[in-house]
Amino acid sequence: MALYMIGDVQGCDEALGRLLDEIGFSPSRDTLVLLGDLVNRGPDSLAVLRRLMALEGAAHCLLGNHDLHLL
Repeated sequence: MALYMIGDVQGCDEALGRLLDEIGFSPSRDTLVLLGDLVNRGPDSLAVLRRLMALEGAAHCLLGNHDLHLL
């Protein structure tokens, strides 16, 4: 079991997917903590949110200023 912490995804779903593949992230055994700013500058904020929701209990998110602004 591993704990991964990632910050400032900024709506870059493709890059997030590549990173998760590179580290061999497995939602059945690992935990992912996202440290704010999930959305905004990148081309696909919605895909980032959908990807993280699909991970169910394996992903935990702290909201950053961009996320709060969206809300």
